[in-house]
Amino acid sequence: MKLSAVSLCMVLAAQVSGQAAVGQEYGDYGDYGEGYGDYGQDSMYQDYADKQQKKIEGGGGGMGKMVIGGALGWLAGGKFHSNRTKTKLNKKHKKEQKALYTQYYNDVYQLQTQNAELAYLAEQLKTHARNVEEQAELDALQRDYDEFKQPDVDGDDRISRAEFNHYVKNYLSNYPGLTEKDMPKFEDFDHDNDGSVSFSEYAEQMALQTKMAAKK
Repeated sequence: MKLSAVSLCMVLAAQVSGQAAVGQEYGDYGDYGEGYGDYGQDSMYQDYADKQQKKIEGGGGGMGKMVIGGALGWLAGGKFHSNRTKTKLNKKHKKEQKALYTQYYNDVYQLQTQNAELAYLAEQLKTHARNVEEQAELDALQRDYDEFKQPDVDGDDRISRAEFNHYVKNYLSNYPGLTEKDMPKFEDFDHDNDGSVSFSEYAEQMALQTKMAAKK
């Protein structure tokens, strides 16, 4: 029993001594850490930061590749869309230009057609005016001829002096207010002095008298 007690005491002493030694060693390490703690902690942080930087650099390289790839893709896509837009604009421009040319040619054709129609109508009006004028002249000529034929008793289309005097006498009898001085003379109609009045001489003299009357 004594040996056991001694042995137990020795074991306890040894444990206490070991714990003291461990405590002393831990204290020494703590003391050492007091001088080294900041450096050790900074070194650990530095190692961690270096590892993270390497990861970032590695990841950054991938990210950079992704950014560059994305930029190239964006540029390629932009160029593709730009070319596509340019093609659409060119097609639209050609279509609008074709429509414009077609409209221009249609307008020119319509204008030419209208001008031709107007020219035709103008010519028709001129022709109609000439016809009307000619008809008026024919009507006037017919009236003059009818008047010319009244003194032409024998119907030879010439008025002799005797026929002219007979006509003036009958005319004055129908209009008592007039005298021989108010009537034209035979010599006024007989322009060539051949002793008779032709229809051309009669018409010329009537036109002359009309102009003289208009001037008064």
